[in-house]
Amino acid sequence: MTFGAPAGIPARLPLGRLVAYLVGIAGLAFCIALLWLGMRAVMDLGGFCASGGPYVIEVQCPDAVVASTPLSILGGFAFSGLILWGGAGLGGAWVSLVFLAWPALFLSLGWNFLQYGFTPPEGGWVWSWIVCGVLFVLMGAVPLVVAIGWGREESTGGTAYASGRVVVRPRPTTTGVAGLDGPTRAQVPATAVMSEPIVDRLERLAAMRRRGDLTSEEFETAKAATLAEAGADR
Repeated sequence: MTFGAPAGIPARLPLGRLVAYLVGIAGLAFCIALLWLGMRAVMDLGGFCASGGPYVIEVQCPDAVVASTPLSILGGFAFSGLILWGGAGLGGAWVSLVFLAWPALFLSLGWNFLQYGFTPPEGGWVWSWIVCGVLFVLMGAVPLVVAIGWGREESTGGTAYASGRVVVRPRPTTTGVAGLDGPTRAQVPATAVMSEPIVDRLERLAAMRRRGDLTSEEFETAKAATLAEAGADR
């Protein structure tokens, strides 16, 4: 008996793509951390600073912040490109990891705003920072929650009914049963066959679509699966 590679992973990973992928992840994480630290340095100065120009500068930006901010932004794009190139060669869903950079960036920067908004260096609360922190957290958390939901839907396939929603699951498979009089076929359902009449099930699906619980595509998929199951049960 031989075992193949898991789904979505090539039997032999291309070394160059794998190295580029890992370097891209490490570099992107470093750039996000560098930008986060630079923001904290500016917040320690009161939330604003400047450098260069013909005008008199009240609060001078630290040299480290002046150098690291553009470096972290440009480096983030470069390392993201490495992740995309390496992930494309590895196949499967490897390339999708780069999209976590958006939630990581905005959630971390939002944390800075909230922390300094509630505990600023001069004391009290700074409501403008708190509002910015809430917006940044929402900009990072909402895409992350949506991505997790999509990932969970992709990990389940076929049709089943739960909590008023239709989830697609594979149809029951059949296994061969060898008898004394010759081979026969016996169906082995993955789940119990629903006893609800087909007309009632179709009416319930139509009602769910009218309420907005199902999209038109989900309705058609569930309807086709229901009719196919009813035909197989005859």
